[in-house]
Amino acid sequence: MTAPFERGQALPLPRSRGTIAELLRNGSWGIAWQPDVSREAMLLIGILVGLAQARGWFAAPIDAVMYWKAGTSTDLYPESWSSISSGQLPYPPVIAQISTMLQPIGWPAFVILLTTATFAAFWFCARGWSLPLVLAGIPWLLGMGPAEPAKFLTYGLLGNLQWVLAALTVLALRHPALWSVELITKVTSAAGWWWHVLRGEWRAAATGAGVALVIVALSFALAPAMWIDYLGFALRNFTAADTPIPTFPVPFGIRLATSVPLLIWGARTNRPWTVPVVCGWSLVGLYSFGFLPFFVAAWRVRSETPRSV
Repeated sequence: MTAPFERGQALPLPRSRGTIAELLRNGSWGIAWQPDVSREAMLLIGILVGLAQARGWFAAPIDAVMYWKAGTSTDLYPESWSSISSGQLPYPPVIAQISTMLQPIGWPAFVILLTTATFAAFWFCARGWSLPLVLAGIPWLLGMGPAEPAKFLTYGLLGNLQWVLAALTVLALRHPALWSVELITKVTSAAGWWWHVLRGEWRAAATGAGVALVIVALSFALAPAMWIDYLGFALRNFTAADTPIPTFPVPFGIRLATSVPLLIWGARTNRPWTVPVVCGWSLVGLYSFGFLPFFVAAWRVRSETPRSV
């Protein structure tokens, strides 16, 4: 039996007070700092893969390269999505602005940090299943197995933000300011912010919206022309009908339409696992099985949510 929804009722998630170290140690950020073989192994894998990518010993992470080159690009948005090339983005200008600020650290440090963070987020979503999911992709990398089991691993190797954003959908349930990161990257993955509105959690909703507004306003003030170019790109390509690689066969409009009732149902019946599902399912550019990291995050939330919720 699920508990009835009450207006303004917040999730009964554990909270604690104290320093950042205490918050992390107590697990209020969703991270219990106790010995964990899977976590340590995934961090080590992330560092080693990042080092290999930085030295050119491993295939270049094409999405990480895109983010990095955007920091020095003078032509950020193409006419059509399918014609996107090196140094161009399908994302809001904040990504390019952050990349510009990070240029002094150099490409090697950037790719090592991003890849390590990606595998850390992979573990955060999958926990004990993270290493089996990595191992499932090894045969494909060696040219000896099907591609489907390797989808989880390849999102860690491409430098894509999928695993990071999936992890943030879990953390944002407790720390709604993090919805701003979803908004300034893949935009529609911030759909989970509506969870707070539907539950009448007005403070959480205001926090998420307020932080996002400040970031966007500051970014626009620094580069208004860049934002105008981005809005033009978004309007020309909002149907996602002309992407550079094939997308998941269910059209964006249908996925968005089915996400709305799912999130309403989840909010009113206290099922927070619907939030990562909606965030992944409503991505505009849903290449291949790009929703999988979000669905893994949903599994984690579902497995850790009390049965009464």
